Amino acid sequence: MKPFNYLSNAVRAPEIVAILVRWGFEDLLLQLDTPQFLLKNLVRKKVTHLTAYERVRNACEELGPIFVKFGQILSTRPDRLPEPLVMELKKLRNDVDTQPFETIKPVALKALGRELEEVFAEFDPHPVAAGSLGQVYRAKLISTGAEVAVKIQRSEIHKTISADMEIIGWFAKQVHARIEELRPYNFPSLVREAEKRLEEELDYRNEADNAEIFIALNTEQANVFAPKVYRELTSRRLLVTEWVEGFAPDQITLEPEVAERVARMGGESIFHQIVGTGFFHADPHPGNMLITDDQKICFIDWGQAGQITMQMRFHLADMFAAITERDAVKVIRVAQHMSVDDRRIDRRRLEKEITFLLNKHREFGPTGTKMGTVGLEMLYLFGSNGIEVSPDYALLSKSILCVEETARILDPHFDIQKVARPYLVKLNKERWSFSSIRRQTLFPMLNMLRSMQRIPENMQRILQKVEDEKLQINFHHTGTENIEETINASMNRLTVGIIIGSLLMGSSLVITTGVRPFLWGYPAIGIVGFVVSGLLGIYIVISTLRKHH
Repeated sequence: MKPFNYLSNAVRAPEIVAILVRWGFEDLLLQLDTPQFLLKNLVRKKVTHLTAYERVRNACEELGPIFVKFGQILSTRPDRLPEPLVMELKKLRNDVDTQPFETIKPVALKALGRELEEVFAEFDPHPVAAGSLGQVYRAKLISTGAEVAVKIQRSEIHKTISADMEIIGWFAKQVHARIEELRPYNFPSLVREAEKRLEEELDYRNEADNAEIFIALNTEQANVFAPKVYRELTSRRLLVTEWVEGFAPDQITLEPEVAERVARMGGESIFHQIVGTGFFHADPHPGNMLITDDQKICFIDWGQAGQITMQMRFHLADMFAAITERDAVKVIRVAQHMSVDDRRIDRRRLEKEITFLLNKHREFGPTGTKMGTVGLEMLYLFGSNGIEVSPDYALLSKSILCVEETARILDPHFDIQKVARPYLVKLNKERWSFSSIRRQTLFPMLNMLRSMQRIPENMQRILQKVEDEKLQINFHHTGTENIEETINASMNRLTVGIIIGSLLMGSSLVITTGVRPFLWGYPAIGIVGFVVSGLLGIYIVISTLRKHH
Protein backbone atom coordinates (compact mmCIF):
# COMPACT_ATOMS: atom_id res chain seq x y z
CA MET A 1 0.00 0.00 0.00
CA LYS A 2 1.26 3.44 -0.90
CA PRO A 3 1.44 6.11 1.85
CA PHE A 4 -1.55 8.44 1.79
CA ASN A 5 -1.04 11.75 0.02
CA TYR A 6 -3.86 14.17 0.78
CA LEU A 7 -2.90 16.63 -1.97
CA SER A 8 -3.19 13.99 -4.70
CA ASN A 9 -6.59 12.92 -3.28
CA ALA A 10 -7.95 16.39 -2.51
CA VAL A 11 -11.11 15.77 -4.59
CA ARG A 12 -11.82 12.10 -3.92
CA ALA A 13 -11.08 12.07 -0.15
CA PRO A 14 -13.78 14.65 0.80
CA GLU A 15 -16.26 12.81 -1.44
CA ILE A 16 -15.58 9.51 0.37
CA VAL A 17 -15.84 11.16 3.79
CA ALA A 18 -19.19 12.75 2.80
CA ILE A 19 -20.63 9.38 1.72
CA LEU A 20 -19.42 7.63 4.89
CA VAL A 21 -21.01 10.34 7.03
CA ARG A 22 -24.22 10.04 5.02
CA TRP A 23 -24.40 6.34 5.91
CA GLY A 24 -23.83 6.86 9.62
CA PHE A 25 -20.07 6.33 10.03
CA GLU A 26 -19.25 9.75 11.52
CA ASP A 27 -18.26 8.25 14.89
CA LEU A 28 -15.79 5.95 13.13
CA LEU A 29 -14.28 8.89 11.21
CA LEU A 30 -13.87 10.87 14.44
CA GLN A 31 -11.95 7.96 15.97
CA LEU A 32 -9.65 7.98 12.94
CA ASP A 33 -8.68 11.62 13.56
CA THR A 34 -10.23 12.76 10.27
CA PRO A 35 -9.61 16.51 9.72
CA GLN A 36 -12.54 18.48 11.12
CA PHE A 37 -12.99 20.63 8.02
CA LEU A 38 -13.92 17.48 6.06
CA LEU A 39 -16.79 16.76 8.48
CA LYS A 40 -18.44 20.21 8.40
CA ASN A 41 -21.73 20.95 6.62
CA LEU A 42 -22.32 17.32 5.61
CA VAL A 43 -25.75 15.71 5.17
CA ARG A 44 -26.61 12.96 7.68
CA LYS A 45 -29.13 10.30 6.70
CA LYS A 46 -31.51 8.60 9.11
CA VAL A 47 -30.17 5.07 8.84
CA THR A 48 -30.92 3.71 12.30
CA HIS A 49 -33.28 1.11 10.75
CA LEU A 50 -30.31 -0.47 8.96
CA THR A 51 -27.69 -2.70 10.56
CA ALA A 52 -24.03 -1.63 10.45
CA TYR A 53 -23.34 -4.31 7.83
CA GLU A 54 -26.19 -3.09 5.60
CA ARG A 55 -24.80 0.44 5.87
CA VAL A 56 -21.36 -0.84 4.81
CA ARG A 57 -22.89 -2.41 1.68
CA ASN A 58 -24.88 0.72 0.81
CA ALA A 59 -21.82 2.91 1.30
CA CYS A 60 -19.72 0.67 -0.99
CA GLU A 61 -22.37 0.86 -3.71
CA GLU A 62 -22.47 4.67 -3.52
CA LEU A 63 -18.68 4.98 -3.37
CA GLY A 64 -18.36 3.49 -6.83
CA PRO A 65 -17.17 0.45 -8.80
CA ILE A 66 -13.74 0.07 -7.16
CA PHE A 67 -15.28 -0.06 -3.68
CA VAL A 68 -17.87 -2.55 -4.99
CA LYS A 69 -15.10 -4.76 -6.39
CA PHE A 70 -13.15 -4.38 -3.12
CA GLY A 71 -16.24 -5.48 -1.16
CA GLN A 72 -16.76 -8.45 -3.48
CA ILE A 73 -13.17 -9.56 -2.90
CA LEU A 74 -13.58 -9.19 0.88
CA SER A 75 -16.69 -11.40 0.70
CA THR A 76 -14.34 -14.28 -0.13
CA ARG A 77 -12.71 -14.03 3.32
CA PRO A 78 -15.32 -15.43 5.74
CA ASP A 79 -12.48 -16.70 7.92
CA ARG A 80 -11.54 -13.08 8.70
CA LEU A 81 -14.89 -11.26 8.67
CA PRO A 82 -18.22 -11.88 10.47
CA GLU A 83 -20.70 -13.99 8.52
CA PRO A 84 -23.45 -11.27 8.46
CA LEU A 85 -20.96 -8.83 6.88
CA VAL A 86 -19.85 -11.45 4.32
CA MET A 87 -23.50 -12.11 3.41
CA GLU A 88 -24.11 -8.39 2.85
CA LEU A 89 -20.95 -7.99 0.76
CA LYS A 90 -22.07 -10.97 -1.35
CA LYS A 91 -25.10 -8.90 -2.39
CA LEU A 92 -22.85 -6.32 -4.04
CA ARG A 93 -23.35 -6.47 -7.78
CA ASN A 94 -21.76 -4.45 -10.54
CA ASP A 95 -24.35 -1.82 -11.49
CA VAL A 96 -22.17 0.90 -12.99
CA ASP A 97 -22.49 3.46 -15.72
CA THR A 98 -21.10 2.44 -19.10
CA GLN A 99 -18.18 4.26 -20.67
CA PRO A 100 -18.79 5.71 -24.15
CA PHE A 101 -17.33 3.52 -26.88
CA GLU A 102 -15.15 6.43 -28.06
CA THR A 103 -13.48 6.43 -24.63
CA ILE A 104 -12.88 2.68 -24.38
CA LYS A 105 -12.05 2.01 -28.05
CA PRO A 106 -8.38 3.16 -27.77
CA VAL A 107 -7.82 0.41 -25.16
CA ALA A 108 -8.99 -2.22 -27.68
CA LEU A 109 -6.93 -0.75 -30.51
CA LYS A 110 -3.77 -0.74 -28.39
CA ALA A 111 -4.40 -4.33 -27.19
CA LEU A 112 -5.02 -5.62 -30.74
CA GLY A 113 -2.31 -3.55 -32.38
CA ARG A 114 -4.57 -2.87 -35.38
CA GLU A 115 -7.95 -1.43 -36.33
CA LEU A 116 -11.14 -3.21 -35.28
CA GLU A 117 -12.18 -3.51 -38.93
CA GLU A 118 -9.13 -5.68 -39.61
CA VAL A 119 -10.26 -8.29 -37.04
CA PHE A 120 -14.06 -8.04 -36.78
CA ALA A 121 -16.56 -8.15 -39.64
CA GLU A 122 -19.16 -6.69 -37.26
CA PHE A 123 -18.73 -4.90 -33.96
CA ASP A 124 -21.70 -3.55 -31.97
CA PRO A 125 -20.50 -0.39 -30.14
CA HIS A 126 -23.25 -0.76 -27.53
CA PRO A 127 -22.08 -2.92 -24.57
CA VAL A 128 -24.20 -5.92 -23.62
CA ALA A 129 -22.79 -5.85 -20.08
CA ALA A 130 -20.76 -3.41 -17.97
CA GLY A 131 -18.75 -4.23 -14.87
CA SER A 132 -16.50 -2.31 -12.52
CA LEU A 133 -13.37 -3.26 -14.47
CA GLY A 134 -14.57 -3.71 -18.05
CA GLN A 135 -17.37 -3.84 -20.61
CA VAL A 136 -18.52 -6.66 -22.92
CA TYR A 137 -19.38 -6.18 -26.59
CA ARG A 138 -20.80 -8.49 -29.27
CA ALA A 139 -18.83 -8.92 -32.49
CA LYS A 140 -18.19 -11.26 -35.44
CA LEU A 141 -14.76 -12.44 -36.54
CA ILE A 142 -13.58 -11.94 -40.11
CA SER A 143 -11.43 -15.08 -40.06
CA THR A 144 -14.12 -17.63 -39.14
CA GLY A 145 -17.40 -15.72 -39.13
CA ALA A 146 -17.95 -16.84 -35.54
CA GLU A 147 -19.78 -14.56 -33.12
CA VAL A 148 -17.66 -13.60 -30.14
CA ALA A 149 -17.86 -11.72 -26.83
CA VAL A 150 -15.20 -9.00 -26.56
CA LYS A 151 -14.37 -7.87 -23.03
CA ILE A 152 -12.48 -4.56 -22.94
CA GLN A 153 -10.97 -3.06 -19.81
CA ARG A 154 -12.17 0.40 -18.85
CA SER A 155 -10.08 3.39 -19.85
CA GLU A 156 -7.99 4.91 -17.02
CA ILE A 157 -9.05 2.07 -14.69
CA HIS A 158 -5.53 1.69 -13.26
CA LYS A 159 -5.44 5.35 -12.23
CA THR A 160 -8.87 5.09 -10.57
CA ILE A 161 -7.89 1.92 -8.71
CA SER A 162 -4.60 3.43 -7.54
CA ALA A 163 -6.35 6.51 -6.10
CA ASP A 164 -9.16 4.61 -4.37
CA MET A 165 -6.92 1.84 -3.01
CA GLU A 166 -4.56 4.47 -1.57
CA ILE A 167 -7.47 5.95 0.39
CA ILE A 168 -8.77 2.50 1.42
CA GLY A 169 -5.25 1.61 2.60
CA TRP A 170 -5.05 4.77 4.71
CA PHE A 171 -8.41 4.03 6.35
CA ALA A 172 -7.35 0.42 7.01
CA LYS A 173 -4.11 1.51 8.72
CA GLN A 174 -5.94 4.09 10.84
CA VAL A 175 -8.61 1.59 11.90
CA HIS A 176 -5.95 -0.97 12.82
CA ALA A 177 -3.87 1.54 14.80
CA ARG A 178 -6.65 3.42 16.63
CA ILE A 179 -9.61 1.08 17.21
CA GLU A 180 -8.55 -1.79 19.44
CA GLU A 181 -11.75 -3.86 19.10
CA LEU A 182 -11.28 -4.00 15.29
CA ARG A 183 -7.56 -4.84 15.44
CA PRO A 184 -8.07 -8.65 15.31
CA TYR A 185 -9.50 -8.28 11.78
CA ASN A 186 -6.10 -6.93 10.59
CA PHE A 187 -7.60 -4.69 7.90
CA PRO A 188 -4.20 -3.65 6.43
CA SER A 189 -3.50 -7.32 5.67
CA LEU A 190 -6.95 -7.71 4.09
CA VAL A 191 -6.35 -4.64 1.91
CA ARG A 192 -2.99 -6.01 0.73
CA GLU A 193 -4.63 -9.32 -0.19
CA ALA A 194 -7.47 -7.50 -1.99
CA GLU A 195 -4.93 -5.41 -3.95
CA LYS A 196 -3.17 -8.57 -5.06
CA ARG A 197 -6.45 -10.20 -6.13
CA LEU A 198 -7.48 -7.03 -7.96
CA GLU A 199 -4.19 -7.00 -9.87
CA GLU A 200 -4.82 -10.60 -10.91
CA GLU A 201 -8.33 -9.78 -12.14
CA LEU A 202 -7.00 -6.80 -14.10
CA ASP A 203 -4.96 -9.21 -16.22
CA TYR A 204 -7.51 -10.86 -18.50
CA ARG A 205 -4.95 -13.53 -19.42
CA ASN A 206 -5.57 -15.05 -15.96
CA GLU A 207 -9.29 -15.27 -16.70
CA ALA A 208 -8.49 -16.91 -20.04
CA ASP A 209 -6.20 -19.42 -18.27
CA ASN A 210 -8.91 -20.29 -15.76
CA ALA A 211 -11.52 -20.91 -18.47
CA GLU A 212 -9.14 -23.12 -20.46
CA ILE A 213 -8.14 -25.12 -17.36
CA PHE A 214 -11.83 -25.75 -16.64
CA ILE A 215 -12.43 -26.91 -20.22
CA ALA A 216 -9.42 -29.26 -20.06
CA LEU A 217 -10.44 -30.80 -16.71
CA ASN A 218 -14.15 -31.25 -17.47
CA THR A 219 -14.20 -33.08 -20.79
CA GLU A 220 -16.56 -35.76 -19.43
CA GLN A 221 -19.33 -33.28 -18.57
CA ALA A 222 -21.05 -32.72 -21.90
CA ASN A 223 -23.82 -30.53 -20.47
CA VAL A 224 -21.58 -28.07 -18.62
CA PHE A 225 -18.99 -25.92 -20.36
CA ALA A 226 -17.11 -22.62 -20.48
CA PRO A 227 -16.79 -20.35 -23.52
CA LYS A 228 -13.93 -21.08 -25.88
CA VAL A 229 -11.09 -18.54 -25.57
CA TYR A 230 -9.52 -16.98 -28.67
CA ARG A 231 -6.03 -16.87 -27.23
CA GLU A 232 -4.41 -15.14 -30.23
CA LEU A 233 -6.67 -12.10 -29.69
CA THR A 234 -6.53 -12.07 -25.88
CA SER A 235 -4.16 -9.82 -23.96
CA ARG A 236 -3.83 -8.16 -20.57
CA ARG A 237 -6.68 -5.70 -21.22
CA LEU A 238 -8.71 -7.54 -23.89
CA LEU A 239 -10.48 -10.92 -23.73
CA VAL A 240 -12.18 -12.56 -26.73
CA THR A 241 -14.34 -15.66 -26.19
CA GLU A 242 -17.07 -17.41 -28.12
CA TRP A 243 -20.54 -15.87 -27.90
CA VAL A 244 -22.98 -18.04 -25.91
CA GLU A 245 -26.71 -17.54 -26.25
CA GLY A 246 -28.52 -18.17 -23.00
CA PHE A 247 -30.36 -16.81 -20.00
CA ALA A 248 -29.35 -16.36 -16.37
CA PRO A 249 -31.09 -18.77 -13.93
CA ASP A 250 -33.13 -15.91 -12.45
CA GLN A 251 -34.30 -14.75 -15.90
CA ILE A 252 -35.62 -17.99 -17.38
CA THR A 253 -38.81 -20.00 -16.89
CA LEU A 254 -38.51 -23.78 -17.21
CA GLU A 255 -40.84 -26.71 -16.71
CA PRO A 256 -40.52 -28.05 -13.13
CA GLU A 257 -38.88 -31.31 -14.27
CA VAL A 258 -36.41 -29.47 -16.49
CA ALA A 259 -35.64 -26.89 -13.79
CA GLU A 260 -34.98 -29.68 -11.26
CA ARG A 261 -32.65 -31.44 -13.68
CA VAL A 262 -30.72 -28.26 -14.54
CA ALA A 263 -30.38 -27.32 -10.85
CA ARG A 264 -29.03 -30.78 -10.03
CA MET A 265 -26.69 -30.57 -13.03
CA GLY A 266 -25.25 -27.27 -11.76
CA GLY A 267 -24.73 -28.66 -8.25
CA GLU A 268 -23.11 -31.83 -9.57
CA SER A 269 -20.78 -29.75 -11.75
CA ILE A 270 -19.56 -27.67 -8.81
CA PHE A 271 -18.89 -30.77 -6.69
CA HIS A 272 -17.18 -32.45 -9.62
CA GLN A 273 -14.98 -29.35 -9.90
CA ILE A 274 -14.24 -29.26 -6.15
CA VAL A 275 -13.95 -32.97 -5.33
CA GLY A 276 -13.07 -34.43 -8.70
CA THR A 277 -10.57 -31.97 -10.17
CA GLY A 278 -9.78 -29.56 -7.31
CA PHE A 279 -10.21 -26.56 -9.66
CA PHE A 280 -13.51 -24.68 -9.38
CA HIS A 281 -15.41 -21.52 -10.28
CA ALA A 282 -15.33 -19.41 -7.10
CA ASP A 283 -18.31 -17.15 -7.85
CA PRO A 284 -21.13 -19.13 -9.59
CA HIS A 285 -23.92 -16.65 -8.81
CA PRO A 286 -26.81 -16.24 -11.32
CA GLY A 287 -25.00 -13.47 -13.21
CA ASN A 288 -22.08 -15.82 -13.98
CA MET A 289 -24.15 -18.72 -15.32
CA LEU A 290 -26.09 -19.09 -18.56
CA ILE A 291 -28.70 -21.75 -19.40
CA THR A 292 -28.78 -22.42 -23.13
CA ASP A 293 -31.79 -23.40 -25.25
CA ASP A 294 -30.76 -27.06 -25.10
CA GLN A 295 -30.61 -26.89 -21.26
CA LYS A 296 -26.83 -26.85 -20.95
CA ILE A 297 -25.03 -24.72 -18.35
CA CYS A 298 -22.28 -22.30 -19.31
CA PHE A 299 -20.04 -20.83 -16.59
CA ILE A 300 -18.79 -17.37 -17.58
CA ASP A 301 -16.56 -14.70 -15.96
CA TRP A 302 -13.65 -16.81 -14.73
CA GLY A 303 -11.95 -13.95 -12.91
CA GLN A 304 -12.26 -15.80 -9.59
CA ALA A 305 -11.27 -19.46 -9.41
CA GLY A 306 -10.05 -21.69 -6.59
CA GLN A 307 -7.60 -24.57 -6.46
CA ILE A 308 -7.36 -27.21 -3.71
CA THR A 309 -4.96 -30.13 -3.36
CA MET A 310 -5.93 -33.76 -2.88
CA GLN A 311 -5.13 -33.52 0.85
CA MET A 312 -7.36 -30.45 1.13
CA ARG A 313 -10.17 -32.41 -0.54
CA PHE A 314 -9.76 -35.16 2.06
CA HIS A 315 -10.04 -32.53 4.82
CA LEU A 316 -13.19 -31.20 3.13
CA ALA A 317 -14.78 -34.67 3.20
CA ASP A 318 -13.89 -35.04 6.89
CA MET A 319 -15.36 -31.62 7.66
CA PHE A 320 -18.64 -32.45 5.88
CA ALA A 321 -18.88 -35.68 7.85
CA ALA A 322 -18.14 -33.92 11.17
CA ILE A 323 -20.76 -31.23 10.54
CA THR A 324 -23.51 -33.67 9.51
CA GLU A 325 -22.66 -35.85 12.55
CA ARG A 326 -22.70 -32.70 14.77
CA ASP A 327 -19.39 -33.75 16.30
CA ALA A 328 -17.71 -30.55 17.59
CA VAL A 329 -14.56 -32.39 18.71
CA LYS A 330 -14.10 -33.89 15.25
CA VAL A 331 -14.70 -30.48 13.65
CA ILE A 332 -11.85 -29.00 15.76
CA ARG A 333 -9.54 -31.92 14.96
CA VAL A 334 -10.16 -31.54 11.20
CA ALA A 335 -9.79 -27.75 11.44
CA GLN A 336 -6.37 -28.13 13.04
CA HIS A 337 -5.32 -30.39 10.17
CA MET A 338 -6.58 -27.71 7.74
CA SER A 339 -4.62 -24.98 9.53
CA VAL A 340 -1.57 -23.44 7.85
CA ASP A 341 0.20 -22.97 11.21
CA ASP A 342 0.42 -24.70 14.61
CA ARG A 343 -0.73 -21.84 16.80
CA ARG A 344 -2.02 -22.78 20.24
CA ILE A 345 -5.81 -22.40 20.65
CA ASP A 346 -8.34 -22.38 23.45
CA ARG A 347 -10.02 -25.72 22.65
CA ARG A 348 -12.69 -25.39 25.34
CA ARG A 349 -13.86 -22.00 24.07
CA LEU A 350 -13.82 -23.15 20.44
CA GLU A 351 -15.71 -26.36 21.24
CA LYS A 352 -18.44 -24.35 23.02
CA GLU A 353 -18.80 -21.98 20.05
CA ILE A 354 -18.91 -24.80 17.48
CA THR A 355 -21.41 -26.77 19.55
CA PHE A 356 -23.65 -23.69 19.73
CA LEU A 357 -23.35 -23.20 15.96
CA LEU A 358 -24.26 -26.83 15.24
CA ASN A 359 -27.21 -26.67 17.64
CA LYS A 360 -28.38 -23.40 16.04
CA HIS A 361 -28.41 -25.01 12.59
CA ARG A 362 -30.12 -28.27 13.38
CA GLU A 363 -31.47 -28.90 9.88
CA PHE A 364 -29.88 -28.64 6.46
CA GLY A 365 -31.52 -28.82 3.08
CA PRO A 366 -34.52 -27.06 1.46
CA THR A 367 -36.32 -26.38 4.76
CA GLY A 368 -33.24 -25.73 6.85
CA THR A 369 -29.96 -23.84 6.75
CA LYS A 370 -27.86 -23.70 3.62
CA MET A 371 -24.71 -25.80 3.95
CA GLY A 372 -22.67 -22.92 2.53
CA THR A 373 -23.89 -20.58 5.27
CA VAL A 374 -22.73 -23.02 7.95
CA GLY A 375 -19.37 -23.24 6.19
CA LEU A 376 -18.95 -19.45 6.23
CA GLU A 377 -19.82 -19.23 9.93
CA MET A 378 -17.53 -22.13 10.73
CA LEU A 379 -14.59 -20.49 8.94
CA TYR A 380 -15.14 -17.29 10.92
CA LEU A 381 -15.08 -19.25 14.18
CA PHE A 382 -11.81 -20.87 13.12
CA GLY A 383 -10.24 -17.53 12.21
CA SER A 384 -11.38 -15.73 15.35
CA ASN A 385 -9.95 -18.55 17.49
CA GLY A 386 -6.51 -18.57 15.89
CA ILE A 387 -6.95 -21.35 13.30
CA GLU A 388 -5.80 -19.85 10.02
CA VAL A 389 -6.85 -21.92 7.00
CA SER A 390 -6.00 -21.53 3.32
CA PRO A 391 -8.01 -18.77 1.56
CA ASP A 392 -9.10 -21.42 -0.97
CA TYR A 393 -11.38 -22.94 1.69
CA ALA A 394 -13.14 -19.58 1.90
CA LEU A 395 -13.55 -19.50 -1.89
CA LEU A 396 -14.86 -23.06 -1.71
CA SER A 397 -17.51 -22.18 0.91
CA LYS A 398 -18.58 -19.18 -1.12
CA SER A 399 -18.83 -21.31 -4.26
CA ILE A 400 -21.01 -23.90 -2.52
CA LEU A 401 -23.27 -21.19 -1.09
CA CYS A 402 -23.59 -19.45 -4.48
CA VAL A 403 -24.52 -22.63 -6.35
CA GLU A 404 -26.93 -23.60 -3.56
CA GLU A 405 -28.71 -20.23 -3.83
CA THR A 406 -28.71 -20.33 -7.64
CA ALA A 407 -30.04 -23.90 -7.75
CA ARG A 408 -32.89 -23.02 -5.39
CA ILE A 409 -33.97 -20.27 -7.80
CA LEU A 410 -34.67 -23.06 -10.30
CA ASP A 411 -35.75 -25.74 -7.83
CA PRO A 412 -36.93 -24.63 -4.36
CA HIS A 413 -36.52 -28.23 -3.14
CA PHE A 414 -32.86 -28.50 -4.14
CA ASP A 415 -30.81 -30.35 -1.50
CA ILE A 416 -27.04 -29.83 -1.73
CA GLN A 417 -26.35 -32.75 0.62
CA LYS A 418 -27.94 -35.27 -1.77
CA VAL A 419 -25.87 -33.88 -4.61
CA ALA A 420 -22.62 -33.85 -2.61
CA ARG A 421 -22.94 -37.30 -1.00
CA PRO A 422 -21.99 -39.47 -4.06
CA TYR A 423 -18.91 -37.35 -4.73
CA LEU A 424 -17.76 -37.48 -1.10
CA VAL A 425 -18.34 -41.26 -0.96
CA LYS A 426 -16.27 -41.68 -4.13
CA LEU A 427 -13.54 -39.46 -2.66
CA ASN A 428 -13.41 -41.56 0.52
CA LYS A 429 -13.12 -44.77 -1.49
CA GLU A 430 -10.23 -43.28 -3.42
CA ARG A 431 -8.67 -42.05 -0.19
CA TRP A 432 -8.56 -45.52 1.38
CA SER A 433 -7.60 -47.44 -1.73
CA PHE A 434 -4.35 -49.41 -1.66
CA SER A 435 -2.57 -47.06 -4.08
CA SER A 436 -3.63 -43.99 -2.09
CA ILE A 437 -2.53 -45.51 1.25
CA ARG A 438 0.81 -46.46 -0.28
CA ARG A 439 1.23 -42.94 -1.60
CA GLN A 440 0.33 -41.40 1.78
CA THR A 441 2.63 -43.65 3.85
CA LEU A 442 5.52 -44.86 1.72
CA PHE A 443 6.57 -41.52 0.24
CA PRO A 444 6.45 -39.61 3.57
CA MET A 445 8.59 -42.35 5.15
CA LEU A 446 11.14 -42.08 2.35
CA ASN A 447 11.21 -38.30 2.75
CA MET A 448 11.72 -38.68 6.49
CA LEU A 449 14.69 -41.01 5.90
CA ARG A 450 16.20 -38.54 3.43
CA SER A 451 15.76 -35.74 5.97
CA MET A 452 17.47 -37.83 8.66
CA GLN A 453 20.39 -38.44 6.28
CA ARG A 454 20.82 -34.67 5.88
CA ILE A 455 20.92 -33.93 9.64
CA PRO A 456 24.74 -34.32 10.03
CA GLU A 457 25.31 -32.16 6.94
CA ASN A 458 22.97 -29.44 8.23
CA MET A 459 24.59 -29.51 11.69
CA GLN A 460 28.03 -29.16 10.11
CA ARG A 461 26.80 -26.16 8.06
CA ILE A 462 25.48 -24.42 11.21
CA LEU A 463 28.69 -25.05 13.15
CA GLN A 464 30.73 -23.75 10.21
CA LYS A 465 28.73 -20.49 10.23
CA VAL A 466 29.30 -20.15 13.99
CA GLU A 467 33.02 -20.72 13.51
CA ASP A 468 33.20 -18.19 10.66
CA GLU A 469 31.15 -15.69 12.75
CA LYS A 470 28.49 -15.52 10.00
CA LEU A 471 25.54 -16.81 12.00
CA GLN A 472 22.64 -14.33 11.97
CA ILE A 473 19.37 -14.28 13.91
CA ASN A 474 16.64 -12.06 12.46
CA PHE A 475 13.95 -10.50 14.69
CA HIS A 476 10.77 -8.81 13.52
CA HIS A 477 9.42 -6.17 15.88
CA THR A 478 5.63 -5.89 15.55
CA GLY A 479 3.65 -2.75 16.29
CA THR A 480 5.89 -0.43 14.27
CA GLU A 481 3.62 -0.20 11.23
CA ASN A 482 3.17 3.59 11.57
CA ILE A 483 6.81 4.44 12.28
CA GLU A 484 7.49 5.53 8.66
CA GLU A 485 4.53 7.92 8.73
CA THR A 486 5.67 9.33 12.10
CA ILE A 487 9.25 9.83 10.91
CA ASN A 488 8.06 11.54 7.71
CA ALA A 489 5.82 13.91 9.68
CA SER A 490 8.65 14.71 12.10
CA MET A 491 11.11 15.36 9.26
CA ASN A 492 8.58 17.62 7.53
CA ARG A 493 8.14 19.67 10.72
CA LEU A 494 11.91 19.81 11.24
CA THR A 495 12.38 21.04 7.65
CA VAL A 496 9.73 23.73 8.09
CA GLY A 497 11.36 24.72 11.40
CA ILE A 498 14.75 25.14 9.70
CA ILE A 499 13.11 27.23 6.96
CA ILE A 500 11.43 29.43 9.60
CA GLY A 501 14.74 29.93 11.41
CA SER A 502 16.48 30.83 8.16
CA LEU A 503 13.72 33.29 7.24
CA LEU A 504 13.90 34.96 10.66
CA MET A 505 17.68 35.34 10.52
CA GLY A 506 17.60 36.58 6.91
CA SER A 507 14.75 39.00 7.61
CA SER A 508 16.57 40.40 10.67
CA LEU A 509 19.66 41.08 8.56
CA VAL A 510 17.58 42.70 5.80
CA ILE A 511 15.77 44.97 8.31
CA THR A 512 19.08 46.46 9.42
CA THR A 513 20.30 47.22 5.88
CA GLY A 514 17.66 49.79 4.94
CA VAL A 515 17.12 48.22 1.47
CA ARG A 516 14.20 49.72 -0.48
CA PRO A 517 11.26 49.49 -0.97
CA PHE A 518 9.97 50.34 2.50
CA LEU A 519 6.81 49.15 4.24
CA TRP A 520 5.77 51.01 7.40
CA GLY A 521 9.24 52.54 7.43
CA TYR A 522 11.11 49.22 7.22
CA PRO A 523 12.46 47.21 4.26
CA ALA A 524 9.50 45.35 2.67
CA ILE A 525 11.52 42.15 2.06
CA GLY A 526 12.28 41.86 5.78
CA ILE A 527 8.63 42.46 6.73
CA VAL A 528 7.43 39.77 4.26
CA GLY A 529 10.02 37.33 5.67
CA PHE A 530 8.72 37.90 9.23
CA VAL A 531 5.08 37.42 8.09
CA VAL A 532 5.85 34.17 6.25
CA SER A 533 7.83 32.91 9.26
CA GLY A 534 4.92 33.73 11.56
CA LEU A 535 2.38 31.94 9.34
CA LEU A 536 4.56 28.83 9.07
CA GLY A 537 5.07 28.85 12.83
CA ILE A 538 1.32 29.06 13.45
CA TYR A 539 0.79 26.14 11.01
CA ILE A 540 3.28 23.95 12.91
CA VAL A 541 1.70 24.78 16.29
CA ILE A 542 -1.84 24.05 15.05
CA SER A 543 -0.88 20.77 13.31
CA THR A 544 1.05 19.62 16.40
CA LEU A 545 -1.86 20.39 18.74
CA ARG A 546 -4.32 18.67 16.41
CA LYS A 547 -2.12 15.56 16.21
CA HIS A 548 -1.76 15.52 20.00
CA HIS A 549 -5.53 15.90 20.41
